[in-house]
Amino acid sequence: MRRILVGVLATIGAIALLLIGGGVAVAWMLLGRSPELPEQMIVTLDLRDDLPEMRGGDPLGALGLKQSPTLIEITLGLEQAARDPRVHGLVARLDGEGPGIAQVQELRTALASFREQGKFAYAHADSFGEFGPGTVGYYLATAFDEIHLQPLGGLGLTGILIETPLLRGLLDRLGIEPSGGKRGAYKNAADIFTDSTLSPEHRESLESLAESLDRQIRSGIAEARGIAITEVGRLIDQGPYVAEEAHAAGLVDRLSYWPEVIEQAKSQAGASSELMSMEAYARTGEPAPEDAPVLALVQGVGQIRRGDSDHGPVGGWLMGADTVAQALADAIDDPDVAAILFRIDSGGGSAVASETIGREVRRAVAQGKPVIVSMAAAAASGGYWIAMDASRIVAEPGTLTGSIGVFAGKPVLREFWDEIGVNWGQVARGANATIWSNLVGYEGQGRARLDAFLDQVYAAFTEGVARGRGLSPDEVLEIAEGRVWTGEQAKELGLVDELGGLTRAVALAKEEVGIAPDQPVELRAFPPPRGLWDQALDLLGDPPGLIDGVRPWLQLLQPGTLSAPPLVIR
Repeated sequence: MRRILVGVLATIGAIALLLIGGGVAVAWMLLGRSPELPEQMIVTLDLRDDLPEMRGGDPLGALGLKQSPTLIEITLGLEQAARDPRVHGLVARLDGEGPGIAQVQELRTALASFREQGKFAYAHADSFGEFGPGTVGYYLATAFDEIHLQPLGGLGLTGILIETPLLRGLLDRLGIEPSGGKRGAYKNAADIFTDSTLSPEHRESLESLAESLDRQIRSGIAEARGIAITEVGRLIDQGPYVAEEAHAAGLVDRLSYWPEVIEQAKSQAGASSELMSMEAYARTGEPAPEDAPVLALVQGVGQIRRGDSDHGPVGGWLMGADTVAQALADAIDDPDVAAILFRIDSGGGSAVASETIGREVRRAVAQGKPVIVSMAAAAASGGYWIAMDASRIVAEPGTLTGSIGVFAGKPVLREFWDEIGVNWGQVARGANATIWSNLVGYEGQGRARLDAFLDQVYAAFTEGVARGRGLSPDEVLEIAEGRVWTGEQAKELGLVDELGGLTRAVALAKEEVGIAPDQPVELRAFPPPRGLWDQALDLLGDPPGLIDGVRPWLQLLQPGTLSAPPLVIR
């Protein structure tokens, strides 16, 4: 009885919180499917924060308290707006950082397509970093027709800085000894725990990444602003800038406040033009033609683990192998699906979980359903494992990928426990019973067993890359070693096929199955997006018994219209 009462109270609390936090959204649902669009529009877009790859990573998002559009929604929304004669232009708010480099590159491509249709695009920042970095935010701003900066703002254009913590000194002070092993001299994730200074390989890897990313940013700024790359280098070396200096140097076009940018946009678009947020506009997507071919969209986001996908303890996603593998399997079995778009944003995780997903990728290709991988900010280590057998791989120049290597280990805490006065009694049966214990390191036969696991995984990884990418074993071993590459470098090495974002991946999917380039296709999510009520109820931990009883009634109020309609790609 007590458990039922707790469930009742928890459910009432969730519904009340949902109605309070998401009241506007629910009211919108009750009043109609989507806002009626005006005949003349200026789309507004806020790019001051990180862009999620997929919804649902933050439970509070279920309450309508935080519903940032995803990168895919924004890029497809810009594509739709470019074709929409009612949309005259775009105004966006930027900051010094916001989206990462690969995301910025995908947005830059979408913005270029938008502007090619004769529509204006203005960017505004109150400051590109306030006593902080602003290079990446400014790189994004150069994709717009005009860059506006608040008169008291600044431009933190200072170049690329990569920093990594090295924890060995701290671990030594705490009496914690890292014990383990790795395969790949450049598998630098292990170095964070084992080293107190950068090893030559670690430094070489970071220098290479910094050089590639810096070159991409400088060339992008130079082309967009119509200046020489050498001049961009000189301007970077003289940064950061106060607003007047940035304007005098030709780095920004106007010193303006946000309301003034809106006034200028309305003046250009017409006095009767109305502002429409990208979040609202993206929900009004055009319906797919009944005969449109279907492309499945499967997303693999977050650290890879065995089991189901879930949101992490501090937000974001954890990629569950069972969830993603089932999504791929469902797409394979769906007769409507012509090809699969596999969007990956992951720095890796469990090798076993990665192979669970990778097997479904291989199975799809073997059964005649091409798998086109679209890499987001990162698809490295396990994130590359799940991509390596795809039909085609697309990455942005700034995507971090590769890291074909493996490491495993544990902290040995014997000295730490001694320091704080904790003694552990221990009995064991079996020669290797202590292999997983945090009281001893990998010694003797235990070390041999660890090495066997590392050798097995590294061999499977490198052999898989050779098989999937059509490279010789020697070629793979030369570019493996756990080294991280940018997408630009990975293309030169044969680890990815083309540079670009989801739009390019769609074009390749059409090409693979013989769909005309200009034919509309429906992009269908696998698994289907979860409803608002289900996301909100996640906050309760599903109190026993009650939720299953009330769920059918809640579904009657399901505001499914708050999600974007099926995505149409042209």
